[in-house]
Amino acid sequence: MKTFLAILTAAVLGSVTAAEYTVKQLSLHEGAVVENGVLKLDGKKAYATIPGTEDIAIASPGVTFACSIRPQFDARKGNSNEIMDSYFSKKGAPFILCRWAGLISSRVLNTETRKYDIERCWFLPKAGQWTHLAFVFEPVPGRENVWTQRFYVNGKLKLEKTAENFSPAAGDGPVELGKGWGGPWMFTGEMADITVEQKILSPDEIAVLAARSRAANSRQ
Repeated sequence: MKTFLAILTAAVLGSVTAAEYTVKQLSLHEGAVVENGVLKLDGKKAYATIPGTEDIAIASPGVTFACSIRPQFDARKGNSNEIMDSYFSKKGAPFILCRWAGLISSRVLNTETRKYDIERCWFLPKAGQWTHLAFVFEPVPGRENVWTQRFYVNGKLKLEKTAENFSPAAGDGPVELGKGWGGPWMFTGEMADITVEQKILSPDEIAVLAARSRAANSRQ
């Protein structure tokens, strides 16, 4: 199992292992900055990557992405960058987790059809408010090319959807933060508590991540 954890905090939490990244270990691009343990992205060109995540695969044995986000804009008609925000992606765009048309959405490239499987979770992140999101992509045991996607918001399961006849692409680059396909998909806002794991986190494990997140602390 490969585990990569990017901890965006003002101080290092305990000893740093090969599985953990402080903000100084993220690669910042095109004007991305870190202030007070928070990754800040301008929605134009700025994005970050997590070194060492090139081999993270969307396929077997499954993957979990999680983070806290604070978008600058509510989704509304007008500038496309106020409607579409990317949180996680892989180079070559075989996968993206984003806000699209206001809703949390996943797009996973099917290597057989070369089309994207799109799922939407009926939740709208609010501008200026921290929200913890988690996404799980899991192969169904004993069923070939059958996968389950789960969306969690603030530690609670919001959507579970199973798709058949699916062969997800792996991607050949590092995990990207805030980039997506570029252009209008660039994230405008702040990110923290970033977790990428090449395994399936349980509902209880995701609840723990959410409970200790910046999103949870902002509501106390």
